[in-house]
Amino acid sequence: MSGALDALRAELVSAFRTGLAELDPAGLVERALDAEAGALRGRVLAIAAGKAALGMARGALRSWGDRITGGLAVTVADAATSARDRQMTPADPEEAALHPLRVMRAAHPIPDARSVEAAEAALAAVATLGPDDLLLALISGGASALLAAPPAGVSLADKQALVAALLEGGAPIQEVNLVRRHLSRIKGGRLAAAAAPARVLTLIMSDVVGGLPHDISSGPTVPDLTHVEEALAALGRRAPQLARLAPAFSESLKPADARRLEARLLADPDKLAERVAAALSGRTGLRAVAAPAEDGDARALVERRLALARSLAPGDAVVIPCEPTLALPAQRGAGGRAGWIALAAVRDLPPDVALLCVASDGVDGSSGAAGAVVARAAAAAMDDRGIEAALAGFDDAAAHRALGTRVETGPTGHNLTDLHIVARDVTLGARAR
Repeated sequence: MSGALDALRAELVSAFRTGLAELDPAGLVERALDAEAGALRGRVLAIAAGKAALGMARGALRSWGDRITGGLAVTVADAATSARDRQMTPADPEEAALHPLRVMRAAHPIPDARSVEAAEAALAAVATLGPDDLLLALISGGASALLAAPPAGVSLADKQALVAALLEGGAPIQEVNLVRRHLSRIKGGRLAAAAAPARVLTLIMSDVVGGLPHDISSGPTVPDLTHVEEALAALGRRAPQLARLAPAFSESLKPADARRLEARLLADPDKLAERVAAALSGRTGLRAVAAPAEDGDARALVERRLALARSLAPGDAVVIPCEPTLALPAQRGAGGRAGWIALAAVRDLPPDVALLCVASDGVDGSSGAAGAVVARAAAAAMDDRGIEAALAGFDDAAAHRALGTRVETGPTGHNLTDLHIVARDVTLGARAR
């Protein structure tokens, strides 16, 4: 691969990191709360949940540390924290710094027993609030799995089977969360209802393309505009084998019934794309623009990326936030939707174009990477049969290791959905055409 394309690929990854850093969850929360402090009267209880929970909690404590009396910060368990939990060793310094919040960790994207424990702890905590008190809800993507409170008659195993069926069947996240909101004791505004008569302020970092507040982490503290009939219809379409759960579905909190609730959006996929495009334009000389967010089937997105790649002028770059869907077979290898799209496109890219496909949380499915950054020359390291086998087996992680195209960030403390960047090198473009 040429030195120019190697440099371009590195610049795409660097701009992605810069965009994430500029949307630091702690800073966003701190600035949002600084203007609110004068309105506080009673106790403040903070519930942070999602992949950005720890950062959002840090920002809240920096701004309101003298007023927050307790609460939870619930985030995703990784291998290290799971091992520590098993050994019952003391919490790490980061967790100690979040006192008086209790740090809890649970599984994602399929809930586990820790998810139920965290949900029950949150419901119990807000039940102590009075009319002068405030529930500060800090919500980021991933909390749907981290807070699981199945209704009566539904077991954790039932919830696990349902979520797995929806995700592996390729359901868009809005539809997954539609079902979750109507089969829960905490989602769909029910955590806010449990906090009544306290005031509820929700600060949101959105991971859903075009998402409304109720879409983000299934909206535990905001009213819901959808209805139980829609959720039951989705159940019938996506998981008819679990139709026995239908009697446990119930209506969520509606705007007409919501009292003393306020929600604010701090960041979303579009803002991330704008920051990344600005970073690319400012540092590299590329003419980078942020495009409207997209969703849909991963195969269709591959074709869109290739069409865009062919249309770019030398020096152009387009940054696209997106939420791909990819139906998965029961037997599959290791990989993720970002890496799969990059691998599916690599052989057909123009020779002077680089493509970055990356998960903003740093966790692209089961790949162990954030995604991949590719150019056509990289495909020379593997024959067509190997690439086709990796795509068919949803085993793109091994392919990207062989191609040297993995992007490894580790968990980023963010969740602003996936990001794609298509860029045409300015020095190679004229020759390649």
